[in-house]
Amino acid sequence: MLVKDMSGKEMREFHGKSRRMADLIRSFPQKALTNNSPATPFLNVEAKRPRLEVSSSPPVQVRGSSQPSLSGVDEMWTSFYTQINGSGGGDGDATSIWDDHFPFGELIEKHFRMEKYHEKVKELELESALQTSLADCFRTTFLLRVIGRKFGDMEKEKKTYVGEITELKKKLSESEKNMAQMTSLKDELNKLKKTLEESNLEKSQLVAREKDLMEENSKIRLKSLIKEDANKITIEKLKAEIEELKGEISLQYKAGYGAGYDKAVKQVVFFASQLKP
Repeated sequence: MLVKDMSGKEMREFHGKSRRMADLIRSFPQKALTNNSPATPFLNVEAKRPRLEVSSSPPVQVRGSSQPSLSGVDEMWTSFYTQINGSGGGDGDATSIWDDHFPFGELIEKHFRMEKYHEKVKELELESALQTSLADCFRTTFLLRVIGRKFGDMEKEKKTYVGEITELKKKLSESEKNMAQMTSLKDELNKLKKTLEESNLEKSQLVAREKDLMEENSKIRLKSLIKEDANKITIEKLKAEIEELKGEISLQYKAGYGAGYDKAVKQVVFFASQLKP
């Protein structure tokens, strides 16, 4: 990620972290810079000379009573950073310190053109100013390396997050497909449930109809049995009447046959007596 791609808010947060890092580095024990130091091979400073301690706020602090007062420099630095911090605006603000076209030259000229500040800087002596500048350069380089590694780690984290987001998007897409299938299956299940409810209702109606038919059949069978019994009684009565009529007819026949026979015999005898030999 490039610095120009960062928003104003991110740059301000980054600036705050950088200052905290500078304070942390400043709090570490430091050895006096000598010409034997591998980091400063071109310096020629006596080991017993009072060591300079430099920070980002204020930039120059000299230990020892032999050094001149830096109250004016502190005042200059405080005023300078107050002006910078007060210039920060939101994203898109043309007066923001994080803007590409921020007027750093005008701001520096405004605060460093005062003569009293120039005199205070001159009192530092060339060697002290050089040592301070070199120390600031080394610390700035170290901070930039740390920040660069941090940016590298952030870039790796970003790639990791992008990969995770891609995987999550794939899983989300699969989940959405599964959800669509589940929704379709749920709709089909609801249709089947509705069909089952209708079938159960129809079954209940058929069972009720069957029960009514069975009751009606039982009533019909009972009526049929009653009628059958009545018919049997009627048949028995008719049979008895027929037998009785048969007896009466037999008697009447016998009585009528005997009388006719006797009459016929008498007629034959009569006719026979009338015949002459």
